[in-house]
Amino acid sequence: MKNNITQNLANKIVDTTYNKKVPEQVLLEAKRSFLNWLGVAIGASRHESVNMMLELADELGGHNQASILGRNCKVNLQFAAMINGMASHIFDFDDTLINTVLHPSAPVWPAILAIAEFKNLSTEEMLFSFVVGCEVEQSIALCLYPSHYDKGWHITGTAGTFGAAAAVGKLIGLDESQMNYALGLAASQPTGLREMFGTMNKPYHPGKAAANGLISALLAQKGFTSSPNSLEAKRGFCQVVSEQPKWQYLTGPWGEHWAISDNSYKPFACGIVTHPGIEAGTRLKNKHQVLPSQISGITLEVHPLVRELTGKLEPKDNLEAKFSIYHCTTVGIIFGKAGEDEFTNEIVNDPKVLALRQKINAIVNTDLKEDQAILTAYLIDGTTITEVIEHVVGSKDRPMTNKELENKFRQVTAEILSTNTQNKLIDTVWQMDKPLSVREILALCTPRA
Repeated sequence: MKNNITQNLANKIVDTTYNKKVPEQVLLEAKRSFLNWLGVAIGASRHESVNMMLELADELGGHNQASILGRNCKVNLQFAAMINGMASHIFDFDDTLINTVLHPSAPVWPAILAIAEFKNLSTEEMLFSFVVGCEVEQSIALCLYPSHYDKGWHITGTAGTFGAAAAVGKLIGLDESQMNYALGLAASQPTGLREMFGTMNKPYHPGKAAANGLISALLAQKGFTSSPNSLEAKRGFCQVVSEQPKWQYLTGPWGEHWAISDNSYKPFACGIVTHPGIEAGTRLKNKHQVLPSQISGITLEVHPLVRELTGKLEPKDNLEAKFSIYHCTTVGIIFGKAGEDEFTNEIVNDPKVLALRQKINAIVNTDLKEDQAILTAYLIDGTTITEVIEHVVGSKDRPMTNKELENKFRQVTAEILSTNTQNKLIDTVWQMDKPLSVREILALCTPRA
């Protein structure tokens, strides 16, 4: 085990400056991440769980300091980070760093947005702080993975808290000692259990991580102390929540390759490990013109995580359906897509969906990677059709284009923003590397009359 890992990480965070030339391509990926995150957060802003959180924020009271995306209201900084973070994960349509199954934007961007609005900071500062926050959360996720995840922790909530603390710490100018305290405070607030997948509690994880990271940085700024060895100590964070921490991910150099460069975006509104199965299903419909009535059975070979994370055979509602490889593949076959409309309670319980779902047999193939799948359809007339997904659309090897991300943004925000507002917001996001006021963006994030 190494010594002084926490302090060395804090030093790297503080020493990293915008002037040390973050590559333009890295900043572009940060903008793509923000556009994707912003869209899914606005799109889910009317969900019943958001209403519940807003009711609680009103009951508990506090200053109106920061905006709720897609709503005409403000709440205090902590609730703003929590609600916007939760909303962005409700559709399970946010971005993913596939090698740790970490959703990098949901815990970090809402913390950044809350403090940036409160202090009227520039979009340029926000963009850079996200790159740093993403680097921190992914470094910690790589250190913990896979035993941390296998044990049952939701890594987006746990590692994401550190990303939020680091990003806010950059924005408010913490020094090396304060940044160490911020990391220590984040270490004391691990959030998220995989048991909660398929319920409102799952999207609550990145929301709480955003709020916890924000509070960690703000407390550290006041001199609130913590152990200086919160990550590496025998009873510190990494050794408590992971059986085999990989320290090299926390001690290696920065700037050679930024974590955000590996980000991937979802074309389908559900857990990313289901996407290869969905794409294979869409090919049955769009490429082979196969109808559900022609199918006698389907075998779907998948990565081991697919059955473990999304093995719900009989999902009862829209949230459970997002964690059912059987439902996800079914809607790909029937509708040729898997957007939010294909996960409504009505679709989940549609008799034709139920009938086809029961014909799918998902089996584990340990030779497959997370973005691969093999689907074999057996038709009633004796025909067999096989589709092999080598790299699913949206993955790093087959990334969504800027235009595809823009179209996704328009689709998920269509019921809340006017077309004119959507276009203005998209144009503004692509200019975030200029010193614009964050309030210019937020002014465009309120619902149309």
